[in-house]
Amino acid sequence: MLPLIAVTCSRKIGGSWGEYDQGHFMDYAFCQYSRAIVACGGAPVLIPAACDQGALDRILSAADGLLLSGGPDVHPKFYGEEPMPGLGEIDEPLDRMELAAAAAAWKADLPILGICRGIQLLNIALGGTVYQDIERQVPEAIEHRQQAAKSVATHTVSIERPSLLFDILRRRSIRVNGKHHQAVKDVAEDLQVGARAPDGLVEALFAPERTFVLAVQWHPEGAFATDLFARKLLSAFVRSTKERLP
Repeated sequence: MLPLIAVTCSRKIGGSWGEYDQGHFMDYAFCQYSRAIVACGGAPVLIPAACDQGALDRILSAADGLLLSGGPDVHPKFYGEEPMPGLGEIDEPLDRMELAAAAAAWKADLPILGICRGIQLLNIALGGTVYQDIERQVPEAIEHRQQAAKSVATHTVSIERPSLLFDILRRRSIRVNGKHHQAVKDVAEDLQVGARAPDGLVEALFAPERTFVLAVQWHPEGAFATDLFARKLLSAFVRSTKERLP
């Protein structure tokens, strides 16, 4: 039996059929997420943004793991701030769904993997905060919003030891493919830093007291086909979900 892995979505307005003015949304997730999960032996299913708590509970009760995917900025009201210059696109209904999904998965001790927005979302769900725009709030930071393809690793991260990430990769430093303008600021009490960029910004979080909770600021799904460390990371997540199977 394949483990069922719930994947949160992003949304965009309208489509080729011209529904933009009616405010119709389309749920979507980039195919790299599902391809990587399938390649690792999992069965992915997308969680629609419109899910209420009852629907979420039903989906997660059947799921063996949760992947918090990339996407737009989280509304700053969810971490007690007002919008600042540099804040990008926000989608409050999507935020509410993902925050509820993260909280429910945390409560059930489901394996969780957060990617890009996913690390920020998980941190916020557990009481942490984020920088709304790195360039304005951390002017000495390196370039984190790379223009290269997701398959290209552009900067290094230093991996903490001990940490779940070190246990998986057995390396103290790797190169990663970041594409983000926000980053974790205040780390939630239940999480620990697993990696940092050369400028000190958080690149990975984990929860040592949980079965498997890991979130990274880069995109392992985008480099899965060519990068050994991306494959190891995603394989470890899927392997942890298989341990829940009867």
